[in-house]
Amino acid sequence: MSSTSPFDVAAYVRAPLGPMRETLQGVGAALPADLADALRYVQRRAQGTGSWLSHVLVTATHKDARITAFLSTWAYEAHWFGDALTAIAGAGPVPAIRRGVAARIRTRFGPLREAVVANLHGRALTGVQMTERLVDGWIVDAMLERAQQLAPGAVAADLARIREGIARQAQFFAESATDALTHSRAARVLARRRLAMRTWPIGADHEPAAATASALQALFGADRSWAAAVDRRIDALPGLAGLQLVRRTVRKPGRRPLRITFRGTGRPRSSAPLHVGKDVAR
Repeated sequence: MSSTSPFDVAAYVRAPLGPMRETLQGVGAALPADLADALRYVQRRAQGTGSWLSHVLVTATHKDARITAFLSTWAYEAHWFGDALTAIAGAGPVPAIRRGVAARIRTRFGPLREAVVANLHGRALTGVQMTERLVDGWIVDAMLERAQQLAPGAVAADLARIREGIARQAQFFAESATDALTHSRAARVLARRRLAMRTWPIGADHEPAAATASALQALFGADRSWAAAVDRRIDALPGLAGLQLVRRTVRKPGRRPLRITFRGTGRPRSSAPLHVGKDVAR
């Protein structure tokens, strides 16, 4: 997963991809309504990074200058990717979701909870966060790849540029996630647990489940081969084989998973419980 030389964060920060509207070719092109809605769905995922960052930056991750520098630029790029998608797809209604008391509590106290989790797990949590974003990037890129295939030529060219930016970001996440998962058993166990409990793509739990289902249906219909392909990439990450995150998402799009017990993490069932505490191994 990682390249032979470390990702050059300094070069990335110096040359981010910013506003794209003036150079887009497909603005005004006629798009099927369901494809435009799917692109707006991806746009909301791209511009909804603030909630995730508010959880990340209360953990030990914010003490890592290299990761923090990358994430600042990554969030900047994600905003402008979303802005480009808005220009291509046009503005549309934002689905409203009636959030129950439990969901509102999770939103309000999420950063506080994450700070407590971070205190328990230490640097292992940073590896999990990088893995989350790597997987999310793979899912979003698969959606944009299919949209590119369905869109008119000018729009397809614009989507290709956005995908190039996402691919560059994925290089950093892949390097960071693979390193953490390779060297930390705690990160591997924690990643299995937390990734399996997420709603994918990241931020889907802030919308009605029907919005995720509609976007996936518009792009992929009954084809699930794309989900299997992304799951194979996840399987190749150290310690994460067999999660089937994306196939589960396709079966129940937008729905929060039930809590389940995992096996196959490398610990015999009869052994003593694994202590997943602060992890300083790299």
